[in-house]
Amino acid sequence: MSKLNPLEAIEEIYNEHYSYLRNFLIGLTKDDAIADDIIQELFSKILVNPTSVFKVKYMKSWLVQGAKNTLLDHYKKKKPELFKDEKIIESLLIDNHTPEVKMLINNQLETILGQLSTTDKAIILAKEYYGYNYQEISELLNLPLSTLKTRVFRLRKQMIKQR
Repeated sequence: MSKLNPLEAIEEIYNEHYSYLRNFLIGLTKDDAIADDIIQELFSKILVNPTSVFKVKYMKSWLVQGAKNTLLDHYKKKKPELFKDEKIIESLLIDNHTPEVKMLINNQLETILGQLSTTDKAIILAKEYYGYNYQEISELLNLPLSTLKTRVFRLRKQMIKQR
């Protein structure tokens, strides 16, 4: 690769790794168009500094990391209010469960929630699923704030044990 000029080297890298990167990104995004856009953006970034490809020791992992970072940037630009926290995006990329795994998790949750009292179920759903804060739940259920916080803590602990 060092005998080629940088642009020919980038073209060779593109041809060699395109299908792998595309399949990888389709697995993350479930969208062909977004995957193609990410690859195009990744290689346009590489073209800004073409000699950087000669410094890379492990090309495939470098490209995958670049594709992940470009995907994160894409989602940050597209939905900034939803993805302000980068950890949320990373967890979405990492916790990419198959439909079978999602169904098992949902069944486990239904079983665990079915064992809770109506009040406990309302508390945990309001806090974890609907995103209410402690003060709002306290006012809705007429519970002291300290009692509510204790119950949420104990419910979380109980749910973790049962899982």
